Amino acid sequence: MDRLDYAQGVVMARVYEKKLLDRARLDKMIDAKDADEAFKILMDTDYAKSADGVSGVGDYELLLKNETARAFKAGSEMLGGDKRILEILSLKYDYHNLKTMVKAKVSGKDMDDLFIYSSDNRPDKIKLQFESGHFTDTKSEFTNALREAEAKYTDTLDPQMIDIVMDRAYYNHLSIIAKSLDIDLFNDYVGASIDFYNISSMLRAVKMGKSTNFLNEILVDGGGISVNKLISLSREEFDRLALTLKSEKIGRSLVECIDDYKASGCSLTVVDSMKDVYLSRLNSDSRFIPFGPEPIFAYLVAKEKEISMIRLILVGKLNKISSAKLRERLGDI
Repeated sequence: MDRLDYAQGVVMARVYEKKLLDRARLDKMIDAKDADEAFKILMDTDYAKSADGVSGVGDYELLLKNETARAFKAGSEMLGGDKRILEILSLKYDYHNLKTMVKAKVSGKDMDDLFIYSSDNRPDKIKLQFESGHFTDTKSEFTNALREAEAKYTDTLDPQMIDIVMDRAYYNHLSIIAKSLDIDLFNDYVGASIDFYNISSMLRAVKMGKSTNFLNEILVDGGGISVNKLISLSREEFDRLALTLKSEKIGRSLVECIDDYKASGCSLTVVDSMKDVYLSRLNSDSRFIPFGPEPIFAYLVAKEKEISMIRLILVGKLNKISSAKLRERLGDI
């Protein structure tokens, strides 16, 4: 990899970074008298460029889907010919689309409005090939996941199996991409993502009284913590689990959230929030690298976080949640 190949992309990323919403703008949205006013504040920003088909705050999900597509189109331009770096972020939307296709097919429902267009892997095109049973130019990873998920559902009639198959396929695919790039940031990012996914999935399964066999089915290899180690700790209380894993890369972050996890009544939202914090920390220094793909990746991660915060604010305003409660949910923005 020639880092100078990304010089122009890094310059573009610096420009886009300056357009990210600052704390003052987000505060203004939070303090707006209602959802309509918060939406108007947002429409005074670059988000207006993603308002095609949007008539008001009730269409916030369409707006944010459009903005996601716009951001990833810009990311593709910044990264040039090698799409693997963009895939580390866009692949989750691809697998969301694949899940949607299988669920639509087995239920007989039209779910096309749930598709997210974030890459060259157009879901409308893949859907037609999936329904016909004849794949031409669809990635083999996608075709295998679609076929396996449909087969699992046919055998079990359990919709959860679609999610399980797709999640495993997604993280395995993600791990392959990171290894092929062989860049520390991306290996660490993907490894940590898998670790947090495994821990959250394990905690959820144990709460539901699931067996060890079920854990073996849902947990994914490729993280820093082995699946066998996690299963051996699956019946421990969270504080014991976190302290046992404190020497792992994500260990300190797990220990940091012990008190909040207990105080929340063992809510998995605490672990998911810590995942976001950890991944943000990984990217924090990347913005200052002069040449290479890392600053572009850091911008895209920041953009995704911004979109998530806007969704939380708009949903909160629509549900008449207080400004104080919204700030609490957003945490350190």
